[in-house]
Amino acid sequence: MSIRLAQPAREQNNVNTSKQFIAGRTCVGCRITINDDTVHVYSTGTFAAKYELNTGRNTFVITATSPDNETASRSVTFYYNPVPPPVATQAFRIDFMEITPAGNLQLMPGDVLHIRMKAQPGNTATWINNQPLKELPASQTNGVPGYYTGSYTLQPSDSLLNGRIIARLYNSSGSVATLASPNRYSMLNTDMPLTGRTLDNMTYLVASPFGDRLGPDKIGYLDKDVLLHVVGKQNDYYKVRLSSSQYAYIPEPLLDTEIPQEELPVSVAENAQTWSDEKFDYISLELSDKLPYLSTQRVDDRKIIVDIHGAYADKALSTALNGTKEIKAIAWGQPYPDLCRLVISLKHEPWGYQIYYTGNKLTVKVKRLPERPSLKNLVIGLDAGHGGSNPGATGLTGAVEKQWTLNIALRLKALLEREGATVILSRNSEKFVANEDRLSFFRKADPDLLLSIHFNSSVNTVDVMGTATYYKHPFCEPLNAAIHARLLETGLKDFGNNDNFNFILNNPTEFPDALIETLFLSNPGDEEKLLQPAFQQLLVEKIVQGLKDYMARLNAQR
Repeated sequence: MSIRLAQPAREQNNVNTSKQFIAGRTCVGCRITINDDTVHVYSTGTFAAKYELNTGRNTFVITATSPDNETASRSVTFYYNPVPPPVATQAFRIDFMEITPAGNLQLMPGDVLHIRMKAQPGNTATWINNQPLKELPASQTNGVPGYYTGSYTLQPSDSLLNGRIIARLYNSSGSVATLASPNRYSMLNTDMPLTGRTLDNMTYLVASPFGDRLGPDKIGYLDKDVLLHVVGKQNDYYKVRLSSSQYAYIPEPLLDTEIPQEELPVSVAENAQTWSDEKFDYISLELSDKLPYLSTQRVDDRKIIVDIHGAYADKALSTALNGTKEIKAIAWGQPYPDLCRLVISLKHEPWGYQIYYTGNKLTVKVKRLPERPSLKNLVIGLDAGHGGSNPGATGLTGAVEKQWTLNIALRLKALLEREGATVILSRNSEKFVANEDRLSFFRKADPDLLLSIHFNSSVNTVDVMGTATYYKHPFCEPLNAAIHARLLETGLKDFGNNDNFNFILNNPTEFPDALIETLFLSNPGDEEKLLQPAFQQLLVEKIVQGLKDYMARLNAQR
């Protein structure tokens, strides 16, 4: 007879949000009351409840009563102190400053810094080179005066010298208050462009150095030795100029800048060719160097778009096709003076493609759809999420995500093999496999499809539940939608078919992929379902049916 609380983890809790949860496990068949309110207990013995706290002390007594009326109790206390609203600074001082872009920066002339700081209102403020800051009217700052803002465009004469930026506040009596930025700033040498080359084909570009729990948003992978023009640095990321229309960031360890520095090449894209083999169609063109590229897809009109940054399209670039079976047309464009665009029109929805260099020849390898798409004879990659020292989420019963992803993946493998598919696994036992190694493994193996099995989790153990799929690239949406629709037939709530997701195994373009967050392990109702062997089998059957629906969609295009 016991009560084991998973949420909160301590008896005494200081919190600054009013919504809090009490969740845990008791004996199977026991009843739970919290402050005399009866709480539903699931067949697994788990329970979860949410409460709106009053300011100050909130004590809850959790009582479990067994079928023979034995009892056990625990109490938890929340001290709720709401975050106080901002008020005007009374003393003559600067409370804080926020400079964007954020972080330790290396900059170039023409870059713009923005500042927002809070200080005593009604004074005069300056920052770089004594440039004045403007105090915003209280009507623009939720009624709180004393917010100062400004912008500064860096000049060739600015040195910064890896120093801190100083903001100054002056009052009418001549007193001065100062505050130094927490970060440091310096200028790049502009006598010669700083360049670097990517270290391997696992090198990626991101839109920003900052991101969510999955890291910065990856916008594309590059091949080895691609030349990048460095125009700044933000913390541990180089800022690179892809072309006049786009900038990106790359982690410092992925770019070799210890290379001979020379003027950036002028590259004319020329000698376009197409050909095919038994499985792929190809398009190539020659450049003067390995230039950066990004790609996307359009499902509705069945196109792949490849942007080659820093290249100029030769007006005589060929659009002739040489025996291609999936590619039905190609077109070359120049949307910006230094951006060459290749538009590939396909007979069917994109099925996967790879972009790589052979010397300075850029090649797009387009995967062809099977003659009659079906699970038979397909190669399907299966990824059982987490493993080993990376356990993932834990349910209220103690169910651990790494064990259940493997359970579902092995069940799914058996069912897919009965359908005639070949299945390759990132792991088939209880062990740790780094996500980067999983990505590298699947990119080398090049399966026809990739499914990654996970379980979701939330601090809201009461309201958040259901099944979800996640993808990044547009051409993966139909696969995810087909699986998601079938998973809803299990009776799980709909948590969405979600796009533009930054999970590492959603990033390849070589094959359609799906991240299947099967259900919420943190929700006691979802967890109760998972622990039933019949429901486990239902999950994998619905995933397989979703794959069959996707195959039927592809066949309809024939």
